[in-house]
Amino acid sequence: MMILAGLLSRPTHVVAQIDASATLQTGRSSTSECVSVQDSSNPGGNGGSLIGCINPTTGAFELPSNLRNQGDIDERVLRSYGFRGDGESHPLSSITTLNGRNTAGWSLVQWQVILPAARALSDEIDGVVINTLIQTKTSALKFRLGPLTARFSTPIISACGQSIRFEGAGPELTVFRFGASNGWDHCRTGPPKGDKLELHGIKFQSSDTASTSTIGINARFTPRVNGTYSNFALENFNTGMVLVNSAGTMIEGGMITAGPSRKGLANTGTGIWFRGTNTFVNRIQNTLTQYYRIGYRFQSTNPPKMLGLEDQSLINSAAGEVGTCIQIDSDYKGYSPLQYVADNFSCDAYEGHVDARQVSHLSIKGGNWLIHPATGSWTPAGKNFFNFCRASTVRLEGAWISNNAQPLEVRSLINVTAASCGIPNGAGASDVQIRNNKIEYRGLKTSTALIVKDPSTSGVVVAGNLFTEFFKPGPPPPNAFSWAGSDAQSALYQGLAGELVQTSPPSVDMTNGAVRDIGTFSLAPGVWSCHAQLQLLPAGGAKVRTFQGAFSTQSTAMPVAPGQGMFMETGEWSGGEIRGIGPFVFDFTTKTQSSAVHIVGAASFAGGQLQMNTVGQCVRLR
Repeated sequence: MMILAGLLSRPTHVVAQIDASATLQTGRSSTSECVSVQDSSNPGGNGGSLIGCINPTTGAFELPSNLRNQGDIDERVLRSYGFRGDGESHPLSSITTLNGRNTAGWSLVQWQVILPAARALSDEIDGVVINTLIQTKTSALKFRLGPLTARFSTPIISACGQSIRFEGAGPELTVFRFGASNGWDHCRTGPPKGDKLELHGIKFQSSDTASTSTIGINARFTPRVNGTYSNFALENFNTGMVLVNSAGTMIEGGMITAGPSRKGLANTGTGIWFRGTNTFVNRIQNTLTQYYRIGYRFQSTNPPKMLGLEDQSLINSAAGEVGTCIQIDSDYKGYSPLQYVADNFSCDAYEGHVDARQVSHLSIKGGNWLIHPATGSWTPAGKNFFNFCRASTVRLEGAWISNNAQPLEVRSLINVTAASCGIPNGAGASDVQIRNNKIEYRGLKTSTALIVKDPSTSGVVVAGNLFTEFFKPGPPPPNAFSWAGSDAQSALYQGLAGELVQTSPPSVDMTNGAVRDIGTFSLAPGVWSCHAQLQLLPAGGAKVRTFQGAFSTQSTAMPVAPGQGMFMETGEWSGGEIRGIGPFVFDFTTKTQSSAVHIVGAASFAGGQLQMNTVGQCVRLR
């Protein structure tokens, strides 16, 4: 029997370890003031056999002297602590030897002398070893790992102020497998600091596909340059990443999935969730989130008079089979986060594409934006798929928006609204431009319209959008637009400017004093400028004393003078006379189908017969 504490030359708080096999030797280190614990079969060894030190003053476990200043940990170091990495279950209670040392029947206290991160005898040794190395070192650490599968009973736990880097051989080769726990908890308690986390070439995999609380990476920071994550995967966590005050973050090549069993569930979490105050410059590229209620959420958590999340971008990334692809919001309702970009984004959603509750300078360019029929509690019914609420300076350009010809109903595809979105003060959306998008609508019903502009929104321009029905281009369908409360800065271009509609009908027999339709235009929704000529054709000695003409939106009805390009002359005519009507501008932007504009004429005459004819055209302004 050997009692480690008894070997020390001064009072100590070291826990006594009772060992019946006498295969463990100890040696006092004069430089480190700790007791080295070695395998007696190889007393001169290091690395693979030197497995720890006990501080004689505090009784705390420390790294051995040859590792204490080492920030680069490879598998050789891990295996010297009993790490297996073979994907099999190895709880501490099952470990009977450690570097030739008999550990059968060891208590938790005995294990904690060597591996202080142990919390229970049921803990997997792989996770305990990695957490021990992290928790016994306060400076930066780098783990370099080859192909392996490590098992964890608890999350990876790193403290505030500690920067950690994991490097693997690729997410299909280097796997960290977790149970019903988070994957990585960084800075769970205490004041956050300007640390940096890095994850490269590794998959975090949860075996619990039913939990509603697990998070793949859950971390808090003071904004600096706080993270780089590349060629990695997070699999089967209810929420993928929660990064609080993480600035200067680069996420590239991530595959983040909640698992198909969570699709359609009300309590499924978010794929990537940035939360922050005074937090800037985060970039997500070539990354996929899948099966989450929200694919990507950017939440400004700033109090009044402080900035939130700004300069955030999603490039060449995707959200597959999610509830809503992107949500942008702010806790402080008087602040709109600035500078957001979604470029060439692919969205496959059940409830929404972009929910911009509060944002300024939002640019959405290109990409595919698809709608799914309902699944579970996720439904497109009553939803606005692009919802611009307290949003200003928004550009939606070059996107393909489609329901894949599936029969379903939404409230709108694009909603420019003055609704509060839970925000008590502020104006509605402003300076919103929706240009040059391709909108496929076969089988799609709307409870309002495809594109909606609410009253009290301003500076809304809709132009150059192509509507297709099963890839066949055509005019906007009847439910294309709901346009209300137009202002001087707003404009709805429903077709191509310069489009002409002409009429040149046969002459019409006139009756004294009666208003007749001389010609008719059928004008699609939009803004049109119309002009026409009206000609008197008296015959048989007819004498005309009054000559009147106008455009009218009512058949055989003269508008109230002097409206709609009207003219009215008195005199006496017995020969052909020509007068011009207009030009007059008709604004049919609020219409959902073609509108008739009549060229109407009237005359008072006596004797003989009278006819009128006309030629006219309308040109689309927008």
